Amino acid sequence: MFLKKELTEYNRYQAFAVHMAISLVIFFILLVCITQYWYPGILFDTGNGWKAIGMIVGIDLVLGPLLTFIVFNHNKNSLKFDLAIIALVQTAALVYGTWTIHQTRPVALAFINNSFHTIYASSNIVNSLQIKMNTLKTNQLFYLFDDSIEENTLNPSRFEAYATFAKQVVATESQYKVDNFIQLDPLSTSKRFIKVDSITGEILSVATNPK
Repeated sequence: MFLKKELTEYNRYQAFAVHMAISLVIFFILLVCITQYWYPGILFDTGNGWKAIGMIVGIDLVLGPLLTFIVFNHNKNSLKFDLAIIALVQTAALVYGTWTIHQTRPVALAFINNSFHTIYASSNIVNSLQIKMNTLKTNQLFYLFDDSIEENTLNPSRFEAYATFAKQVVATESQYKVDNFIQLDPLSTSKRFIKVDSITGEILSVATNPK
């Protein structure tokens, strides 16, 4: 219905619909990448995956189609040029937005000392840590401190699978723990908690209140 040969055969609403349809295909491809590969499982909540999706929606589903709706006029001599500029602007914004999301994605959830921390792709230990996670086959980690060695930075080799130490986490008493809720990223301005099973210590969900 909308796939016509010439731009002059479209009206403003049809052009908007075609642009939106193309943008929706791109959006669903990126949505799969975000939810299944870049922010998998609980990392979607710890790494604010909804913000990443919101950025893509703003760029892909709002910016491009809206600009097309505003400027489209089949009587304009410069219509092809205008649409080319819109496509260029949307593509540049989408590439930058996607690159930003990928570079700031969460790669692991780790229990360090007495609270949970999200480790992001921008961390300076992420390359070595990724190798360790591939060996452990998990992105849920536990950091083993060695009191005999003074460390100023985290050592990727000291991360182990969280499941091995889950019951130890449940038994841990700290200022960041309320019942079976343990604070996530204590230095963050947003106060969030990781809910763990009160017996096994299994990581269950992310919560804003320990209830």
